[in-house]
Amino acid sequence: MSVELPILLSFQALSGDGGILITGQLSYSSLHDLSFKAFTRRRTFRTILALYRTRHFAQQSVSLIFDEATMVDATTDKSGAFSLVAKLPAAPTVLTGIRLPDGQWVRMAEGLYSLKVQAPPTHTIVVSDIDDTLLHSNISNRLLKLRTLMLTRMEHRKAIATMRKVICSFHDKGATTFYLSNSEQNLYPLIYRFLDHNAFPSGALFLKQMRRLRDVMRKIHASERDVHKLTWLGKLLELFPDRHFILLGDNTQNDLPIYLQTAERFPKQVQSIYIRKVIEKPVHEELIQSYSAKIPNTVIHYDSKFHPEDSGPDSKSDS
Repeated sequence: MSVELPILLSFQALSGDGGILITGQLSYSSLHDLSFKAFTRRRTFRTILALYRTRHFAQQSVSLIFDEATMVDATTDKSGAFSLVAKLPAAPTVLTGIRLPDGQWVRMAEGLYSLKVQAPPTHTIVVSDIDDTLLHSNISNRLLKLRTLMLTRMEHRKAIATMRKVICSFHDKGATTFYLSNSEQNLYPLIYRFLDHNAFPSGALFLKQMRRLRDVMRKIHASERDVHKLTWLGKLLELFPDRHFILLGDNTQNDLPIYLQTAERFPKQVQSIYIRKVIEKPVHEELIQSYSAKIPNTVIHYDSKFHPEDSGPDSKSDS
């Protein structure tokens, strides 16, 4: 009888001043086609449902092999994810495999991530939210959100055209792009395919830990929801202390207060904040005013629409 092997559902490796940040998601899954290309609505539904039903490869030790020679040990958490900063004498260039304690190898998903260790070559890094920033997700309406997620084919998911132009404009001017979302790792294949299909700039994609489908409809306390983004923003800014950061988000959740807190913590690095105004939140105008003296070097753009010319380093605040 063959032994079921876990699959690597997502992977990122970033080389920075503080070492090499390595993250990934391991899970047991019988799925073989995660392309989401030309899926019917039924197949989309069944694939997403299967991703929420995957068994976690929880609290297991693995060895990541780079360049067929350099080994980095990692341990998965209760959801099957691993994350560590490795400090190695020689920088590795590509992940060649992940070995289990019994000597077998983890399965790799085809075309879902780069196995190369990325070293951002640019001085400016853009970190963008996804849901309702780049992708119409209906986050503020939980029933509509679930219907859109489960029944809409990947090619029919709608990109937010104005924000796509802005982030592509940053890319065209030489910025490196990262994506940071509160969507769970279960959706990594779908989100990765959506970004690629709509020609968004390629870049590392950081999502929350895997969840069960029943938890998607559960109301999450704001403080619990904010931890993921605050934590990862801190990690990224600490990994690249000499880079300028531009943060993109929307006002359906807490992107603005998260980004303002991050700018206050890293005042020399956060160059500008772009918040797409989806719903009216008068409290946000007050929040921006309260932070204006704390982060004088950070330009804040808060509007319902942006244009590519807004993405220049000398753009003025829309707030």
